Amino acid sequence: MQILHTLFIIWDLFNSVEKDLAAEIKELNQRINELEKMLSSLFKPLSDVTKTTRNYLRLTALLLDHGGLTPDIILPEVKDHISREIVRVLMDRSEQNISQITMLVRNKRGTASRRIIREKLNELTDKKIIKKQQKGSRYVYSITDDVVKKWSKILGLNI
Repeated sequence: MQILHTLFIIWDLFNSVEKDLAAEIKELNQRINELEKMLSSLFKPLSDVTKTTRNYLRLTALLLDHGGLTPDIILPEVKDHISREIVRVLMDRSEQNISQITMLVRNKRGTASRRIIREKLNELTDKKIIKKQQKGSRYVYSITDDVVKKWSKILGLNI
């Protein structure tokens, strides 16, 4: 009987220790999870800095290699100067009509005729570099989303 009583006491102690260990393990797991969250929140800014630095270096290389960020870097298929200037104008100011584009190109180049600008706009629209949209009674032109994505990718931005 004494042995049986001793075994019950040992059994109760064992169960108590087992419950205590399970509780400690659970608490340690929670603390580990909290530490992992803290570490990931510490490393995220470092990863962002690395990404920003990489993008900055890529942008610097582009500036050094090409002397600036010009449309011919991303759109080598745009060969003539007027078309390149139209793309530049629309990158600076989206949704411009023919008259506005003509005026802006004229300000940069010194000369530009509305007829030539219209022809170049039609060519660029056919090449899917710019898009034509009707706003009220006027048509306005802007850079296509694909070109914006290419431009953003070169700059290291993911849009």
